Amino acid sequence: MDAKQFLEELRDIRVFCSRYFPFVIVPLNYVRIVSSKAVPIAAVDENNTLIINLQAWEKLSLIEKRFVIIHEMLHVCLLHALRSKGFLQIAHNIASDGKINDGIEESNVINIHQMNIQPITLNVIADLLNNRVSYEDLKKMSTEEIASILERSNISLKLQALNVFLKSDLTGKIEPDEVIQEGSFSPNADKTEKEKAWRQIANKAKDFAQNIGVYPASLSRLVDEVIEYKPPWQILTRFGSRGLRHIDPSFMVLSRRGDDYPGSLKYSNTTWCLIDTSGSISEEQLKYFLGIIKHEARNSKVYVIPWDAEAYNVLIAKRPADVAKNVAAKMKGGGGTVIKPVLKKTYKLMKRGDAVIVLTDGDIFDKEESETQRLFDIIAKKASFAMVGYTNTPVHAPGFYHTKIDFAKNKEGLRGA
Repeated sequence: MDAKQFLEELRDIRVFCSRYFPFVIVPLNYVRIVSSKAVPIAAVDENNTLIINLQAWEKLSLIEKRFVIIHEMLHVCLLHALRSKGFLQIAHNIASDGKINDGIEESNVINIHQMNIQPITLNVIADLLNNRVSYEDLKKMSTEEIASILERSNISLKLQALNVFLKSDLTGKIEPDEVIQEGSFSPNADKTEKEKAWRQIANKAKDFAQNIGVYPASLSRLVDEVIEYKPPWQILTRFGSRGLRHIDPSFMVLSRRGDDYPGSLKYSNTTWCLIDTSGSISEEQLKYFLGIIKHEARNSKVYVIPWDAEAYNVLIAKRPADVAKNVAAKMKGGGGTVIKPVLKKTYKLMKRGDAVIVLTDGDIFDKEESETQRLFDIIAKKASFAMVGYTNTPVHAPGFYHTKIDFAKNKEGLRGA
């Protein structure tokens, strides 16, 4: 097969996708496509170039070719080759394949086929992790969070045991045999500008698919990883604290909306903030954590527990002014980072319906231990809202929301808190 024949087949696939998976139509107009025998079938390189092995491609059926294009173009749009820097390559590739294949599977696209192999899905990843992380939790995680968890597992041996397809389709720079489509970006273009441009293309693709009326929720979750605006911390915690409010089914509590609506019952507005004060926490991080507590003290009574390898005395802030006097001045820490003691203490002291927020850099010695995971789970079930905010390394905590605290992006939102 030559490049001309490939482009003819690609046109037919475009027609199919325009009806069943229109999201990839827009990016197909921009992507650079080359051929190379150095990849098994298809891959995306560090320049976000789509690479096709024309000999292997020729042997695929039409429905397999449709799947390959949709799968690889999602890698392109979601910037997986660029986002994999700093991760063990196979771990990030498995995480991104799992997210993509799960999204395609949930989209119920007809007449595409994943070839005669065991594809990597989020269910497969859950099996790789011996179900220590559930399928539902994996769906909520970003590709990077899943990759971080996989890095700590013996991935290759487990994949072989499950007979899972292992060849990577995210690769470094490959010298092409032939350029099939020039695309809109030179391989030598500035990577930062290229990444910014691809995020804009993903947004255009989203708008196009929504206008066609074919933009399933499974695809939306994937695309939001690269185009979603992440709100500042205080917006996210206020959203979560809505869970403190419950509807009164007896209609004994009046509603401001009128007599035809039930009123709302509210748990005591109490938040537990577990602040990592270990030796790895910088002064800047600690100040930021205190700023978050100060913000939360506007609307709730905040119980603060500083912790490193042990859980220290509970400090109380009933109002923002209490943070400097009752919290900041009495913080202890500086040791190692072990979270089990503070989780045990919190579970014992908290009341059902309280909110729990963990603030940490994420570099926690015992976060993957089964007892730690159990404590996270029972706290989440007892709390109305539970969140882990991390500055460096993702923390898997069953039942908790997870968010990365970005100083540069969120400082403005907390100024004057």
